[in-house]
Amino acid sequence: MKIAIAQMDIIAGQCEQNFNKMKQMIKSAKDDGADLIVFPEMSITGYMLQDKWTDTEFLKTVMEYNHRICGLSENIGIIYGNIFINENKTGRDGRVIRYNAAYFCMNKYWVEREQGEQGIYIKHLLPEYRMFDDERYFTSALDMGLSQEETCAPFVVEIAGKQIKIGLEICEDLWSKDYSFDVTKHYLNKDVDLIVNVSSSPWTLNKELSRDKQVKAHYKMNGKFVPFIYANASGMQNTGKTICMMDGNSRVYNGQAECIASCNDAFNEELKIVDLTQIDIEEPVENKLFHALTNAIKQVDKQMFNSKVKWIIGLSGGLDSTINACLLTYALRPSRVIGYNMTSQYNSDTTKNNARNLAEVLGIEIREGSIEGVVNATLDTMKEYKYNNADHGLVFENIQARIRGHLLSTFASLEGGVVINNGNKVEVALGYCTMYGDSIGAFSPLGDCTKVQLFELGYLMNKVFNKEVVPTNLLPQLEGDKIKWELPPSAELKDNQLDPMKWFYHDWLISKITEYPGFQVEAICESYLNGSLLNSSEMGQWIRYYGLDNPKMFIDDLEWVISTMQKAVFKRLQMPPIVLVSRGSFGNDFRESQINAIPSMKYIDLKEKILLMKGLL
Repeated sequence: MKIAIAQMDIIAGQCEQNFNKMKQMIKSAKDDGADLIVFPEMSITGYMLQDKWTDTEFLKTVMEYNHRICGLSENIGIIYGNIFINENKTGRDGRVIRYNAAYFCMNKYWVEREQGEQGIYIKHLLPEYRMFDDERYFTSALDMGLSQEETCAPFVVEIAGKQIKIGLEICEDLWSKDYSFDVTKHYLNKDVDLIVNVSSSPWTLNKELSRDKQVKAHYKMNGKFVPFIYANASGMQNTGKTICMMDGNSRVYNGQAECIASCNDAFNEELKIVDLTQIDIEEPVENKLFHALTNAIKQVDKQMFNSKVKWIIGLSGGLDSTINACLLTYALRPSRVIGYNMTSQYNSDTTKNNARNLAEVLGIEIREGSIEGVVNATLDTMKEYKYNNADHGLVFENIQARIRGHLLSTFASLEGGVVINNGNKVEVALGYCTMYGDSIGAFSPLGDCTKVQLFELGYLMNKVFNKEVVPTNLLPQLEGDKIKWELPPSAELKDNQLDPMKWFYHDWLISKITEYPGFQVEAICESYLNGSLLNSSEMGQWIRYYGLDNPKMFIDDLEWVISTMQKAVFKRLQMPPIVLVSRGSFGNDFRESQINAIPSMKYIDLKEKILLMKGLL
């Protein structure tokens, strides 16, 4: 049997465009002799539509595509994801009840099942974690009042002259072994010949490893398996505040849960013809973070701005703007990017030269000027309002940052362009940015990347471009248990200013605090108390380097991070959408409210024990 995996770049909301792409892929699969083609979850609509899912007239329109797709199924089986509604049933909100469904048609008919409605499978597990809110929009098969025999009935179809049984799943249904029922185990007990899982799963670092683990877990638990097909989407979808890259990585497993065929895993669309008797594994793409960010830029540029706008970037000569400029140039082309170096009396010759040299090496346009005139005009205006003390301290620093934001916005208007945000995750977490200054932008490619990840990307950029585009003066040199900086990170808003972060340690700490499945402060304290954190190869040296092996300094720093993060929630709520990288991205992933942080009883107890470690209470 030959199977075509349609790892499709689904454009959310663009139903006709997605249908036409499916039509082309179906034709190509037929031409290549495929018996079956498998598309991802929600192939027609895209998965991340938010409250568009409550638009009944839109849903009725979407349902009409099912008839059109079925009409394309002559001499080929088609499995795909789409919405299912029953116009005669409404929920408590008065809207039609909606189901996330997978459809199966062949030879212009809906394929029959052993039980239940032919041609359709309803998703069982509706994700209610991270950026997902599926129970707001969909009804589970578990709530249909049917038995598992009916909701998980295999499809029976004749392919290549042989009658086979196929079990369908949608995304999380693969994980259902952790719940009171197990879809995959049910299919194995029904002696199906093939299991197909259609998915629209967003990428995070190392996500593909957990997926393989899920498949292998079923094999180990049941002692048997059957060929398994996982068809995932590629491209970009978003939840408003979170830009999600769908990583593809579609694959085929044999009866021993071994991967025997795969599509590319670099966020690209692909139609792959798979012979279940042959091995056809693509080499995994290296540097997936780099590919995720550059593809996110391409997709945002294409989907939201029709690939026509100029991209406006503030080039400070620091690391973050340098990395962003490299990503923009690589993803688009130099003529689409304009850099602006907006200096003040506090900018060093080194950073000014960095910005100038970067633009020259990348081949992008740079415009240079001073903000001093606007700063002085602002100070004069403040005096008219009887404020004579705006020329120093944090107020003065914020004036400079806001002027840069104001100028970038003006430049973007003049160029018909949009501003890119340069902030990294640690800065976003700690609110180390100025509202309406360096917090502006159409979106934030680096907002879920720690500074340490940007250090790594800096070294990588020089390899990618095969020349020094990221100056070595911006990258730390690790010498034993010391960090050597030629140019330590600085906002350059006052004399001799250095960023207050404890790099490497705060990167790790903030990642731990924000990562799914929950707030990790107590676990961090426990690992400090039992010595495992101090003795860890990952963080031990940095705890000693920053003097945090002193319990009081550790607690003081931890509480500073927590309280500073909480005070900055209002900034994050107003910041641009962030590209999802981790298992805890600010926006719709790591959800926050503007409340005062309240320590738990467990934290208070752990804090007291930590401070007593050296009698410092």
